Amino acid sequence: MGEVLSAVCAVHCVATPLVLTLLPAAGSVLGGAHPVLFFFVVVVAAWAFVRGYRCHRRLVVPALALTGIALLGFAAFVLHGELLADTAVSLVGAGFMMAAHARNRALLRSSHHHA
Repeated sequence: MGEVLSAVCAVHCVATPLVLTLLPAAGSVLGGAHPVLFFFVVVVAAWAFVRGYRCHRRLVVPALALTGIALLGFAAFVLHGELLADTAVSLVGAGFMMAAHARNRALLRSSHHHA
């Protein structure tokens, strides 16, 4: 679920500038989606990474996730309205989240094989 949400975030970040270029009126609608998406990112991340950490106890996963969440929050709430910077920081944040979810899943798989 988290990897899907991260991928959706990345698609949103890439598609928004294109849509904004083609449909200027869509800017306020799509721009207002960031706080909502950020809320879902935090909820899914908390659910996935707390559960995962309890199993594998590896700090790399929450470190990647917290970096991604910080970048996404910075983009959504501080860079809001600065399209290029918002998009770039959001994409980097989404990349950290994808890496966190992939590493979490790999560690969970590994810990289940050793159990």
